[in-house]
Amino acid sequence: MAKILMITARFLEHASGGAEKLAYDYASILSESNDVTVCTSCAKDYVSWKNEFSKGETKENSIRILRFSVSQTRNIVRMNRILNQCLEKGDSVSDKEQFEFLKEQGPFCPDLVNYVTKEQHNYDIAILIGYLYYPVVTSIPNLKIPFVIVPTFHDEPPFRLPLYRKTYSSHYVYSFNATEEISVYEAYTNQKTNSYFLIGTYINDTITEANSSDLNSNQLITIGRIEPAKGYPELFEYFQNWKVFSNRTDITVKCLGSISSMETPKEPLITFTGFVSEEEKISEIQKSFLLLNPSAFESFSISIMEAWIQKKAVLVNAKSTVMKGHCLRSQGGLYYSDSLSFQKTLDFLLENREIATRLGQNGREYVLANFSKEVIRKKLNQMVSMLLD
Repeated sequence: MAKILMITARFLEHASGGAEKLAYDYASILSESNDVTVCTSCAKDYVSWKNEFSKGETKENSIRILRFSVSQTRNIVRMNRILNQCLEKGDSVSDKEQFEFLKEQGPFCPDLVNYVTKEQHNYDIAILIGYLYYPVVTSIPNLKIPFVIVPTFHDEPPFRLPLYRKTYSSHYVYSFNATEEISVYEAYTNQKTNSYFLIGTYINDTITEANSSDLNSNQLITIGRIEPAKGYPELFEYFQNWKVFSNRTDITVKCLGSISSMETPKEPLITFTGFVSEEEKISEIQKSFLLLNPSAFESFSISIMEAWIQKKAVLVNAKSTVMKGHCLRSQGGLYYSDSLSFQKTLDFLLENREIATRLGQNGREYVLANFSKEVIRKKLNQMVSMLLD
């Protein structure tokens, strides 16, 4: 039994996706046969990093959780201003300026980093989740025990900062979610990856055959936070353009997830549910024709896996090399690069529903072969064993 220290910005049992779901999944699987401690913040909300959980130690499902207070909440406007100033200076930007961005990016938890530095030798290995945030970036230089970074790298503006090129080194061990994530890393660090695992996270097989094959559905669905960074303004524009040129009013888009930092369109064919339960989410996927994911910045995309496990085709933003790669490997979905290709591809799928059905079936087979809980458990245990050697 290994003593494993996990470091992550947020830790939530019922996270709907992203690095938060991955962190909880990994901790849950590894705690089956190891002693797992999670060091994280007291924050629930990644936008403000407001302290909402109680500080200190708790136990959840065999996982020991140590929560540390966030010393300052995040001001998104200030953070973006500092980021833009840093990016404008390029490689001449100072370490001080970049650290100001990192503090604002948060969650700013100096006590967490101090704990990791002082107590790390009580653990055999460490697992760090997410490349972007303060606890991970500032813990890495202090680690003396074997560790693996699960970076969830995105091709996004902050990753261009010299800070990240300095922090992430070719001699570190990584666990990537997709082969395309490796390409993102190598392109922006100008380094080859010497040691890595390809794992991802698992998707529960919750298919209900009676509800999973509605070939006549005219509902399209999106899942996840509805915000500009996730490509939603562009998606809404493309859909409204498609409606004008197609002259169709029978196709709807239902958006599942919380709305953040943007105005939503006053379009009767686009509806918003807010946050929904896991059961409601599965039900809505099953009632839909296909899933749309407009994000250009993905390191894995749990939402397309959730659609595929229900035998639903997906239509994704081609700017996300990760999602495009999943579609090509699985033959489970198509992708668009602009308004015209969105229109043409959506028309093709609506007019060829038997092909869309086959895409969904291919996607399910891909998920079961690569991202079942059994597959992820085996890969994680192999990773731990190799780190302990």
